[in-house]
Amino acid sequence: MEAVRFPRLSTPRLVLRAPSERDIPAWFARATDVESASLAGDPVPDDISAGERWLARSRQRFADGKAIKWSIDQAGVSDAIGTITLSFGATDAKTAAMGFVLARAHWRHGLGSEAAREVLRYAFETLALERVTAEAAARNFASLRILAKLGFNHIESFIDEADGERCERLALDGDIGSSLLASNPMPDC
Repeated sequence: MEAVRFPRLSTPRLVLRAPSERDIPAWFARATDVESASLAGDPVPDDISAGERWLARSRQRFADGKAIKWSIDQAGVSDAIGTITLSFGATDAKTAAMGFVLARAHWRHGLGSEAAREVLRYAFETLALERVTAEAAARNFASLRILAKLGFNHIESFIDEADGERCERLALDGDIGSSLLASNPMPDC
C-alpha cells in the first residue's frame, strides 16, 4: 500500500507543512503561554518532552487518516508560528473539524484568517468535504471573529465538560464556503 503524501499548502505569506522535530521548541513556547493555552482549551505541558508526544500524536493521527495538522510558517522563515488542524470524525466522512493556534507575537496580523482560508479551500476543493465545524471558547473573541469573517454560522453554545468553559460551535457548509472563498481569495491584512 502506498503511503499518503502530506499536503503542503501555501499562500502569499504562509507555508503550511508537516510538523517536524524542529517545531518542538516553538510549540513548547506557545503551549506554555498560559493565556494562549487557556484560549485554545489546551493543558499547559510540564516540560519540553511533551513536544515529542505532541509530534508523535500528530504523525500517528495523519497516518491513521484521523487528522491533518499543519505547522504554519511565514514564507521565507522556517520557524513555526502556529498550527492548524483538520480532524475527521468517525461517523461522517464528509465533515471535519478545524482548529488553529498562533503564537502571541503573530496575533492580529491576519495570519490566522489566511491559514484558515487556505485550509478551507483544501477541505472543500480537494477533499470535497461538505461541512467544516469549529469550536472556540466564548471569550476567544479573535477566533470567533476569524470564523465569522470566513462565513461560519453559529450552531450552538455549550459548556466544555473538561474545564467548565462556555464555548461556541460553528459550521461552514461546503457550498457556501466554496463561494465565499472564491469571492474573497486574498487575506484581510
